[in-house]
Amino acid sequence: MFCNKETGEFDWYNEYMDMEDDDIEKFDDDVWIAAPSQLDLDEYSIMEDFIDIVQDPQKNELLSVAIEGRGAFQRFKDTLYRVDLVDEWYSFKHKAFVEIARQWCERHGIGYFESKHKEHDNDAKYKT
Repeated sequence: MFCNKETGEFDWYNEYMDMEDDDIEKFDDDVWIAAPSQLDLDEYSIMEDFIDIVQDPQKNELLSVAIEGRGAFQRFKDTLYRVDLVDEWYSFKHKAFVEIARQWCERHGIGYFESKHKEHDNDAKYKT
């Protein structure tokens, strides 16, 4: 995904898309910058940060064990359901993604504003 710094337009392509060369060349222009990728989001670190704020020792331990080794993402998700922290996780993850986007905009001189969504207006309670 790419962002046009002048217009705020987002567009994307990948090498497997059937696009004309002149359509792809537009992304070589300096006004187009690559948006954060999945790697930039580093969801594993976000999971670790979430676990750090879970104050219930048993829930904290279960989540910590869940993210060890292969299959960590699915085990983490399953454990969130078992310990009843799904809503808290998604609120935390949303705030982390917003912060990543805000920092990316600042680095690239792009203006941004935060939109308040009803489901994210209140800070989640992490004292479970």
